[in-house]
Amino acid sequence: MTFTAVIKSSKLPQREIEILLSFLTNKSREFFISHPKTEIEKIVYKKFQELENKFLAGWSIAALIGTKEFYGLNFKVDENVLIPRPETELMVDEILKLVKEKKEKLTLKEKLTLIDIGTGSGIIIITCAQNLKINHREIFNKTSFRAVDISSSALKIAKTNSQIYQQDKKIIFYLGNLLEPLINHKDYLLLFETDIIIAANLPYLSPQQVKGSPSIQKEPKLALVAGTDGLKYYRELFGQLKTLYKDKLHSNINIFCEIDPGQKKSFISLLQRYFPEAILIIKKDLAGRPRLAEITINKNYNK
Repeated sequence: MTFTAVIKSSKLPQREIEILLSFLTNKSREFFISHPKTEIEKIVYKKFQELENKFLAGWSIAALIGTKEFYGLNFKVDENVLIPRPETELMVDEILKLVKEKKEKLTLKEKLTLIDIGTGSGIIIITCAQNLKINHREIFNKTSFRAVDISSSALKIAKTNSQIYQQDKKIIFYLGNLLEPLINHKDYLLLFETDIIIAANLPYLSPQQVKGSPSIQKEPKLALVAGTDGLKYYRELFGQLKTLYKDKLHSNINIFCEIDPGQKKSFISLLQRYFPEAILIIKKDLAGRPRLAEITINKNYNK
């Protein structure tokens, strides 16, 4: 069967056919486009049909081929991590923008710490580290990169991705719940004396939202569901930070939280309950929906 014949017989769009056949044959999509009469071996076609059926059953292309592009980089993914979403690139944009602003204010001795909570496949912290390494080497050298996830399987994928981009010596990974492994670490006082940026792309869906989306159901619930209102983990995170400030924390903290557009009001109320004096800016995604919460907590908070 030729490539052209596969296109005519398949129920998939041509783009998806090209991606799957490229994955199965190690040939580029461009190769198939320029060689439409290429013969597809029977064993390859059989594997293609298996992947086709999975795609039609709700599996994403990224989950089927084990890779996903994010911010111009390719990341390994599997059933243990959330497939990177385009809207999360907004968080990376804003973090890099803030880091560059802080660069102008840091003294020679001052450092910066970037903490990625719920790192999953590691896309946020690896992308930030890679961008700074290439474009802003000075601030890259002065920044500590820490990543936390409660899933050991997810951390395995994140570490693999960090090795691909040679960031495994720069990024330190921790297994645990939110900030707990950092708070319990021996150098936590030194860590929390630097200016801190927290990336928190935590689970924010309710069980009802997951139930209503067949494609989302194929991904790990641990990376999706956050209590009945979708704010369980943000509630825990703010509680941990509140405790840190009671212990005389001496850091300026900026927190970036990805949220569901329908959570805007409840998220604002939640933050005001824990940090009424915090500065909050809600950024919209490309579709014009409230997606990213940027929070600034001054180091003199509660003093």
